[in-house]
Amino acid sequence: MAGEKKSLHPAFAVTNIKILIPVILDIKQDEYLSWVFLFELHIQAHRLLFLIDGSQKPADVDADTEKQLDTLYRQWICATMTKDLMLTVLKKGKTTKEIWDHLKTLFQDNKCSRDANLESKFVNLKFSDCASVDNYCDKLKSLSDRLHDLDFPMNDKRLLIQLVNGFPEEYNILASFI
Repeated sequence: MAGEKKSLHPAFAVTNIKILIPVILDIKQDEYLSWVFLFELHIQAHRLLFLIDGSQKPADVDADTEKQLDTLYRQWICATMTKDLMLTVLKKGKTTKEIWDHLKTLFQDNKCSRDANLESKFVNLKFSDCASVDNYCDKLKSLSDRLHDLDFPMNDKRLLIQLVNGFPEEYNILASFI
């Protein structure tokens, strides 16, 4: 009908995607699953899942709005990744779905080698490699979390054993209490 007002899609109200998705996607880091989790929460809340999963778009989204939302979503993806990764991704995808699928392939295909590399870092981390006890604990926890993101979970017992094994001899009394 003429004169009928079209409502603004809620996704257009997002002014800074980095506040909602604080993880910066980087091929050198293993935070892909965390990034995907946050993105999927966000896009479900804004009714944009149809852009990546092929589901039916909402009835109130016309063709022009769909194109705008796809562009907006691609901007969000690019804003939450490193420049090097962004330049690689831009060459491989013209739509949100193409970019999303490319990222999935990129991060999931070499998962085994990243698992092995991270586990090696985890096992070989020593207290002497760190500036303080807090720094040592933080690094172990970070490696454990990154391994978990690659579907290679570290249980608390293994994390604790690695923590104690990495201590120098002067911490033997502390290690025995732990």
